[in-house]
Amino acid sequence: MRLQLTTTAALAVLAFGATSAAAQDTASTSWTGPYVGGQLGYSWQPSDGDETITFDRGLDGTFGDTVVTGTGANAFSPGFCGGRYNNGTRAGGCRKDNDATAWKLHAGYDYQFGTGPSGFVVGAVAEGGVSYLYDYVTAFSTTPNAYTIGSRLTENYALRGRAGYAASTGTMIYGTGGATYGKIRNRYRNANNLPFSVNDRSKWQWGWNYGGGIEQKVGKFSVGALYLFTVMDNDDFVVRQTGAAPFTATNPQGTDFRRTFSKFAFHQLLATVSYRF
Repeated sequence: MRLQLTTTAALAVLAFGATSAAAQDTASTSWTGPYVGGQLGYSWQPSDGDETITFDRGLDGTFGDTVVTGTGANAFSPGFCGGRYNNGTRAGGCRKDNDATAWKLHAGYDYQFGTGPSGFVVGAVAEGGVSYLYDYVTAFSTTPNAYTIGSRLTENYALRGRAGYAASTGTMIYGTGGATYGKIRNRYRNANNLPFSVNDRSKWQWGWNYGGGIEQKVGKFSVGALYLFTVMDNDDFVVRQTGAAPFTATNPQGTDFRRTFSKFAFHQLLATVSYRF
């Protein structure tokens, strides 16, 4: 991750360095107008080492209400981890979630106030792309067994507003935020290959994102660097574990599983390039 983050940052720095001589040629040009372009960079997830899986043997949709009392209350006493199990035992540990390269295409419109080479700029941008991110959490039981729930973001789109200030050198610093919409594919597995059922593996989910960036004009183009933090809903995926799942003696119908963190969240650092009409 450090290498790819460094590479992304280096690309942005080189782009700005290579355009310093051209900045004066574009300083008098307004930012007002439409543009199209692309983004390339890196996506990574917040630390999720404290996430767990909650479970319910009452099968009434109220998760956690039957965990703390009765036979089998300590079925998950071996603990949890924020990743995928290696060999099905707590001693075997887990593989961490992957970070990934991200790319997007975008189109937008900016409006610069005033008639001088500098001034406030507002605009809107629509974008879409992929991040190849996975987010896993595992519960270990005394059976022994391990139960992993995973989520993958396959594609996402966003509509963001942005506002900033453009200097007379052709450089703009801005903040941005808006709504996002993406497809999240959920999956489940257990180390003992016990039977299970799921309610819905794949869903389109809404969310929001915000961040900020810097952009430099180079003739008809602009290059920049952008940071975004994105959070999407992912709260309705439920697994019903049957077979020899915990609490089966008390409830032969099985046990429902759901992860405790109901969001899919990630950071992005992106190099951007746009053609301005």
